[in-house]
Amino acid sequence: MSSSDAVLASLPDAALAALGTAVDAGWLASSSPEAAFTSIVGDEGARVAEWLQQLDSDGFTPKQTARLITAVLAGRERDRALMPELVMSGPDVAGVPTADTHSVVQSLFQQAESEVLIAGYAFYNGRALFEGLASKNAANPNLKVTFHVDVPRRHGDTSTTDAIILRFSQDFRERHWPWTPPPEIYFDPRALETDAKVRASLHAKVVIIDRRLLFIGSANFTEAAQQRNIEIGVLCSLPFLAEHVCSYFEGLRHSGELLRLP
Repeated sequence: MSSSDAVLASLPDAALAALGTAVDAGWLASSSPEAAFTSIVGDEGARVAEWLQQLDSDGFTPKQTARLITAVLAGRERDRALMPELVMSGPDVAGVPTADTHSVVQSLFQQAESEVLIAGYAFYNGRALFEGLASKNAANPNLKVTFHVDVPRRHGDTSTTDAIILRFSQDFRERHWPWTPPPEIYFDPRALETDAKVRASLHAKVVIIDRRLLFIGSANFTEAAQQRNIEIGVLCSLPFLAEHVCSYFEGLRHSGELLRLP
């Protein structure tokens, strides 16, 4: 970007829109006095005049210049739409906007059309959290819902691995998703190792909708985390990031690093 082109980046949207309108209507040209520019774009009037003069010398017509300005405005709108959004839940602080993690997650579920990927470490009273998604899944059997969960071996639990898995599976299907159709559920078998030194957890908290909306945060899938705790997450509509995370979990499943819950 040249120094003359950079002047557009310094202009607020309103000034940029006014400049485009004035150029397109013929009210403003490179030959206009500096005061005319200043009345539209403020202190950057001289630099904007220089920029228009450069475009004139390059052969741009007023219509082409106006279209260029419109394109810059459209690019700003697109960038704002793609800008990640902070989702901070907890007590209100003056001057700092907060959001309800539960509301954000439920809104994401309702936007789903083809696929929902969920990864979570802890679940409690999932009936209340997933009922809306389950209803949407029942109305749209083609909606694929996949959970990735942590199936832990609690401290001091000497049960067999199979017994812990069966216990968790029954509990999840009774307490968190008692509806049909059931989702696919995967877990990391390393969480069940008897040797605590090699044990690992599936600790990610992720919601991905249709491989285009990605929410990553600190909140578990519990009523307290979703509605009361101090939690921070990031919501973005960057499909390449959503696809990247989906591909990672797919790779873990296909390689056998994650196993399907019976």
